[in-house]
Amino acid sequence: MKTPDNWEDPTPVPIVTSCKQAARLVSMSFERRLTVRETLSMRIHLMMCKTCTFYGRQITALRTIFSRHEEVLSNTPASDDEKLSDQAKQRIKCFLSKH
Repeated sequence: MKTPDNWEDPTPVPIVTSCKQAARLVSMSFERRLTVRETLSMRIHLMMCKTCTFYGRQITALRTIFSRHEEVLSNTPASDDEKLSDQAKQRIKCFLSKH
């Protein structure tokens, strides 16, 4: 019976991890899907460690805040004092074309 590809990891994570390893796994879980071993290791650690559980909650809250902030910024038109003048745009284009 062949195991799924995501079960194997070139750098195996021990089942019992340190806080440093758990924090790394929590952060990585936002960037990619963790392997079964990584997920198990992280969850076991989080069941035992209130500090890392709190860290995970903080990271989740920060990601939520930043995504909402990005959404608000992308939907808010720039005010007149935030816009570049046509002269400034031309100077930038001229500078970029020289370099």
